[in-house]
Amino acid sequence: MSKEAVCNFLRRCVVYADASINRKKNRDEDTTEIQRWVAYRDFTAYSLSEIERGELDDWFEADGENDRKRPSFFGEPMGDDVENIDTNFMEHPERAAWLSTLIAPRPVVLLSTIGENGVPNLCPVSSVASLSNTPPLIGVSLSQDRSGRPRDTLVNLRNGSKISAMVLPGTWDAAQVVNETASAHPPERSEWDGLSEPIPSPNEYPPYHPLSAAVLECEVVDLHPLPGAVATLAILKVNHILRSDEGTKRGMPPDAETWRPLLTQYGWDRLTSGPDGSAWSFDVRSYRD
Repeated sequence: MSKEAVCNFLRRCVVYADASINRKKNRDEDTTEIQRWVAYRDFTAYSLSEIERGELDDWFEADGENDRKRPSFFGEPMGDDVENIDTNFMEHPERAAWLSTLIAPRPVVLLSTIGENGVPNLCPVSSVASLSNTPPLIGVSLSQDRSGRPRDTLVNLRNGSKISAMVLPGTWDAAQVVNETASAHPPERSEWDGLSEPIPSPNEYPPYHPLSAAVLECEVVDLHPLPGAVATLAILKVNHILRSDEGTKRGMPPDAETWRPLLTQYGWDRLTSGPDGSAWSFDVRSYRD
């Protein structure tokens, strides 16, 4: 574990201890118990200060190539002894399981659009890819629901709606939001119903969820029906990026290390905090009901 990771953990422990001490004082709890928490808080804060000053640097492994933890592969390297699988003879669930396992992890993004009737729509997707940096283009594949009706998001884009693509943190709460918005609703009903109050965009784009790690505000450049498929590839131009206003805490350009973990799909309907897919998992099942 890195030095910065340990420092972040200890900082959170100190903040949690301060809050617990205040709660116990407000409830007039036993002073002996409060003193134990104060001692824990002070000891943790002192340990943090020692690490930050570099006094315990020899406790941490050197960041050299020979000292880094080397991950192992759970499967078997292929070699020349292979099984030849023809995808043309697969059923859809089997094909989807293979592709979602091998093309992984996939970023999970929550799309916000506005219908012609003024109803705000939400749609979680894992079919997002960065296509170009200049101009800033991303691609999203949008399909249809089980009854064959095009997704409201696609209909809204065809009707001229702008789109806010919310990048989600790799947390259980974010996975629950995805699960709650994954099932199909009639166009007159908003997926926002029952969720946190949407936050208006400062740039006249669809609103975003307060849980978002960042928001990509986009407009449609082109819509391409995918050959032999029911899905359509939406090519979107990113016009604005919204992030938490934290001053100089996160520099520019952004460091990917400071934006972890983000929500990803790792396997069919399995959400986790990428990139290794091993910390925890949440199975999305609402759309199957």
